[in-house]
Amino acid sequence: MCVLRTIAERESYGYEILKTVGGLFPGMDRSTVYAVLRRLSAVGDAEIRVTEEESGGPARKYYRITPQGLTDLHSCEEEWRALRAAVEKIGIQ
Repeated sequence: MCVLRTIAERESYGYEILKTVGGLFPGMDRSTVYAVLRRLSAVGDAEIRVTEEESGGPARKYYRITPQGLTDLHSCEEEWRALRAAVEKIGIQ
């Protein structure tokens, strides 16, 4: 959900997504973020655009959310809100 939200805000490349999500979850492994990106692409929630770097560096994969991904993101956010409300009802903050 966090990776989808990140690419819903704007198209981003893998390392940029890793910095954003990794900053929120300090123990998150780099391979985990890239595995999530591959899965999101495989299921149709994200699209990949490959570009060459202007400075002649390696190509970058930019990820952007698809219409299906936006629908799935909204569904995940609804589930998250319901879970959060249930947990708060039993007194866990």
